[in-house]
Amino acid sequence: MAFTPAGKKESKGEGYTTINARSELYLYDKDGKEQLLAANVREVDEKIKELIQLDANQFRQILMIPQGEFRKLLTSDSKDKELILQRLFHTELYKTIQEKLKSEADELKRSVESSIEERTRELVRIHFEENEELQSLLLENPLNDHRILNLLAPHIEEMEKKEKELRQQYENVQEKRDAYQKDLAEAKSVVDQYNLQEKLKNQKESLLALKPEIESIDHEIVLARRASHLVQQDEYCHKLNRNLNELKSQLATLSEEKQTITEKLLTATRIFEEETNNEPLREQASKRVTQLENMEKDIDSLDTLMNETGELKERYEKQQGIVTKQNEQISFLQKGIKEREIRVKAGENGQEHVFQLEKNVQEKLSLLEQISDMNQLEQNLQCVKTERDQLKTRYSQLEDRLQDASETLTFLEGKWNSAQAALLAKGLADDAPCPVCGCEHHPNPAVEADTIPSSEDLKVAKGKQQELEAEEKKLSLAIAQEETKIQGIQEQIENIYKKIREKKRDFKQFEIGETQSLLMKEIESLKTNIASKKKEVEQVKVMGEEIRKGREKLEELEGARGKNQDMLQELNTLFHTKNTTLEKVKESIPLELRTKAQFNQVLQKEKQRLKELKTSFERAQKQYYELLNQNSVKESQVKDKEIHIENVNGEMKAERDAFLTLLTEQGFSHYKAFLEAKKSESEVTVLQEKVKKYGEDLRSVTDRLSDIDQILKDKQRPDIQRIEEDIIKVTDELKEVNDHLNRVMTNRKENELILTRVTAINEGIRDLESRYQTVGHLAEVARGQNANRITFERYVLASFLEDILRVANERLIKMTSGRYQLIRKTDRSKGNVQSGLELLVFDQYTGQERHVKTLSGGESFKASLALALGLADVVQQYAGGVSLETMFIDEGFGTLDPESLDQAIEALMDIQSSGRLVGLISHVPELKERIDARLEVISSQNGSRTEFQFLA
Repeated sequence: MAFTPAGKKESKGEGYTTINARSELYLYDKDGKEQLLAANVREVDEKIKELIQLDANQFRQILMIPQGEFRKLLTSDSKDKELILQRLFHTELYKTIQEKLKSEADELKRSVESSIEERTRELVRIHFEENEELQSLLLENPLNDHRILNLLAPHIEEMEKKEKELRQQYENVQEKRDAYQKDLAEAKSVVDQYNLQEKLKNQKESLLALKPEIESIDHEIVLARRASHLVQQDEYCHKLNRNLNELKSQLATLSEEKQTITEKLLTATRIFEEETNNEPLREQASKRVTQLENMEKDIDSLDTLMNETGELKERYEKQQGIVTKQNEQISFLQKGIKEREIRVKAGENGQEHVFQLEKNVQEKLSLLEQISDMNQLEQNLQCVKTERDQLKTRYSQLEDRLQDASETLTFLEGKWNSAQAALLAKGLADDAPCPVCGCEHHPNPAVEADTIPSSEDLKVAKGKQQELEAEEKKLSLAIAQEETKIQGIQEQIENIYKKIREKKRDFKQFEIGETQSLLMKEIESLKTNIASKKKEVEQVKVMGEEIRKGREKLEELEGARGKNQDMLQELNTLFHTKNTTLEKVKESIPLELRTKAQFNQVLQKEKQRLKELKTSFERAQKQYYELLNQNSVKESQVKDKEIHIENVNGEMKAERDAFLTLLTEQGFSHYKAFLEAKKSESEVTVLQEKVKKYGEDLRSVTDRLSDIDQILKDKQRPDIQRIEEDIIKVTDELKEVNDHLNRVMTNRKENELILTRVTAINEGIRDLESRYQTVGHLAEVARGQNANRITFERYVLASFLEDILRVANERLIKMTSGRYQLIRKTDRSKGNVQSGLELLVFDQYTGQERHVKTLSGGESFKASLALALGLADVVQQYAGGVSLETMFIDEGFGTLDPESLDQAIEALMDIQSSGRLVGLISHVPELKERIDARLEVISSQNGSRTEFQFLA
């Protein structure tokens, strides 16, 4: 099957380009040729569904659990088993409960610690004042909050008493300061009156000094009243004078304007005469424009003919370029087709070479896999030998310890027996029978030893000996098992070595690393060669298609070239005909007018010249008559303005004579005296107000000075500085008392607040500690801090594991003829190692438990198979909706003896009879003969194929 992904990498830069996905399905026949079964994605989907009877969604629901996971579940420690069982039973909820309990306990612990820190911060803020006992408690580390709080309440009461005393002292000092302030206010009032007396005296002297000035102002007011009778006549004379000056200025302006117009008129007259004399030039320009306009049709005909000729020439050259390009394309195609035909002929045998190279790669990969297996087995052999040697060393040490323990026990038993004999000897009497032997004579009674071992010492020594004997048997069995493992691994290595020698006769066992490197390089080289050859084969296929398309394109180009050559000949004939006609027309038209652009340029130039001549004449004529009219108007305006000036001059003389008469009548000797006396109404009002205000100010100051003299008649000036110094002293004293009072009051309030807060904090701490006692204990138990060192989640997983073992043992007992049974190790592991999920195997032959790692290869396979079958049943029970209806077992049967093989197959048949499908993947011939329905993989030079075989 070949497919193209929907994302193609960009040819430049990073990223991918979205393209339509493609898919094809091929079938290789016996000759190795491809047969297309489906050509697109939809057809491939339908064909695959028809072949495997599953669609994509159904295929995704198939769950494959590798056998290696079950072997790992069998032999791994508790931590690894926990990860496997977590994935199978989804016990994240129980772990979440553990974490939540731990998080809540940590949070409670942090809250308690935070509250204690907050309480400490509050306690160190206590103001102990002069309480030495409280001060010493606050300096301790850690603080004793109980003792501090017992002292704090009486201390607050003492602070309240001190606060009342300071408040009374503050009131007394405040009354004293108020009395001084009252004396100061009265003293300041008297001083202010003395200052006012001095000020009024100064004001009166200043006003008396201004009296001559006020009399002068009264005289100015009288003169201003007289001058007011002449103001109107004076202003009218000034108005007439201003009008006369304005009229004279206007007359001067009009005279200047008339002079300017006269000069312009002379110039305009000269220009108008010149333009009148240019009448022949205007007529000549008009005739030239008419002549050019009559020639315009001939020019248009010539321009059209030139355009048509140029267009034919351009089409001819373009067509000639097309024919040349087609000739080049035909030559290039012919060359490419020839080169591709040579390369296709050379690469026809490439596919067969690719098949041969791929077969060679498969053989070398198989050989490399066998060498890797042999290398892994040798590494395992070294590990097992190391384990065996360690066990032997421990066994040797154990024998020495056992011998010491036996000798110690013998020695203690001898001492014990001697002691018992001595005890009996104490009760012997002459002629009395011995309670042991019955003899009446006692020639050598036992004597009591200095030290006598106790029964507990004997018990401990005997227990130690038995413990070492059991450990000796266990180690002896473990060494035997390791020897068995070594023998099995050596046999496997020998079998693989023989198979490798069959394929590679020069292979040497001590050259595994070099052989692997050499094979990997050869495989990489072959893969590179295969890729290159496949690329060449693909290129040959592509070239065949390119040759076919190239020939089609060649035929198409040759046909098009013939048509284009015919058109080229036709265009050549048309061009020469049209060009001959053009040359004849050009002879009848001047050279500078043969193009439309040149003709239009000359025509526009002549029209512009005619227009400029007419415009110059019309402009000179218009300017001449306008200036002639303006000159007449200005002469009339000058005469009118001279008459007006003469009339205003006479009126102004009469009014001036009348003003001089009034000036004499009001007592002014000359015009300057009038100007000095003349004031506006507002100025006169200001002068009158000034005189009035002076009189009022003088009278007011005189009266107030008389009153203040009467008040201060019998009084002395007080000493204000002395009073202010007394007030400053009392104020400082008041501030000191107030500061002390505020400090005591603030400290007392803070201590009361601290007492309240610390009491509340202690209540909160007691509540948090009560909650932590319960939650913390649960968190520790759930996290495995208990007698069995097992977490809550692992406890649940152990329950699941017990269920799995119960079901698995039913099959394991049957497969091992009742010898083995899997059990969970319940003992606590040494140190801090987590436990609770380790597996042991109980051997009915020895009646002892041992680790599952001591099982041989075949026994491990049986245990793993039983565990897998048990897990399938238990998972189906606990996981609602999960149905494990199909099971595939890959390899592992080669390590079983015939009897074990029969037992394993019998267990699998029982599963099959319950309605499940069991698939076995194996190369064991004995197993092949016992399976009724088989899917066999058949290898060939052209690849691999599968066939179903059914036995009757």
